[in-house]
Amino acid sequence: MKKTDEIMLIPHEEGFRAWRNKAGLITGESETKTWRGAEWIALPARCVVSVPMRFQGVDASRRESAAQLELEAAGLGAETSETFNYALHTLGHDERDQRTSSYIQVSQLPASIVENGDDAHYAPSVAFQKLTPGELLIWREDGAFVIAIPHESGEPMHSQALAARSLDADAAAEIRCILASLELSSLNPDIHSLALIRGSIPDDLIPEDFAQAVDLPIRIQDLSAPTPPAQASRLVPASVVRLRLERQQRRMMMLAALAFAFVLVAALSAFAIRVWVRERSIYSEEKQLDALEPELLTIRDAKAAWEDLLPALTPDTYPVESIYQLVLLLPPEGIRVTRLEVKQDGMVIDGEASSLGHGIEFRDKLLSAPAFKRWIWEMPQPTSLPDGRATFRAEARPVENETAPNTEEAQP
Repeated sequence: MKKTDEIMLIPHEEGFRAWRNKAGLITGESETKTWRGAEWIALPARCVVSVPMRFQGVDASRRESAAQLELEAAGLGAETSETFNYALHTLGHDERDQRTSSYIQVSQLPASIVENGDDAHYAPSVAFQKLTPGELLIWREDGAFVIAIPHESGEPMHSQALAARSLDADAAAEIRCILASLELSSLNPDIHSLALIRGSIPDDLIPEDFAQAVDLPIRIQDLSAPTPPAQASRLVPASVVRLRLERQQRRMMMLAALAFAFVLVAALSAFAIRVWVRERSIYSEEKQLDALEPELLTIRDAKAAWEDLLPALTPDTYPVESIYQLVLLLPPEGIRVTRLEVKQDGMVIDGEASSLGHGIEFRDKLLSAPAFKRWIWEMPQPTSLPDGRATFRAEARPVENETAPNTEEAQP
């Protein structure tokens, strides 16, 4: 969508001047602060070389290549190495006999102008002038006279700054030479009058020697407001191209940094969401466990009670049962057990016998008792005492490797 309010910077006799185009109404601006953000900047004639050309029977797709060859032949190959440094405009609609105007930048704009045109469009100053077919137009730019030669369609075919500093016979001769060179190039401009922008000459008095030498009717016209070019130009000063390239690189770096930050934030957000979901899951499971805690407590109590009753349900390993079976083996007299240790992984019996024979007899009963078949016994020969009594010791370990923490010692 085209802006309805745009600033144009146009070179005049006293330098550049700002013009504002607001809703089609173009007015001059006096304040330099309005220059900032200019939409259009005109390239002065002294900064641009105009080279008109004529092509007969050249295909439109090859026209620019042919024009570049012409410019290289004219010694402007280095200036046209960059596409932003020159522009080619087609004049008229005759495809078989085509005339073009070419503009090449040969010098830079003042820094004070360029700094206001980072995003501006650039075009030769003649593109902002209103030309009449068949009429030369002369105006002043920064103290120099500029001439524009129109095509029959009213578009600028050629423009350049004159070497003459005043309108005299030399200036007229220079204009005649320009027209003659166009004739030699077969461009054949049909010129029948000349117009001077008011203010180009003092007191609007046309010098007589100039009027006689130029041999064209001369009229003076008022300065009209500039009009934006009908078509965009690819001309851009090299300094502006560098600024735009640097700005684009900074923008790409910023976009890359923003993309990296976005990916990082997305990754951290995904991780945070995952952690939050996990915490919610853990919290939900904790609530379920808390709800099951009374039931789990009942299960734990039942398990503890069962573990307490477990030895009583296995009489072969129950210590009380082992003591009971041992008591059954004791005779009414002659044997006294002094120490008894019963546990899951072994049994130890220490005792006294009234005689060596009673000790041997008790050992045989112990080894042959069915209640103690699960034990492997180690029972040395009883030891005789001086008073006729005997002591014995029996140690046992289970046939199978069974372990239990229960330990009980009995003392008669």
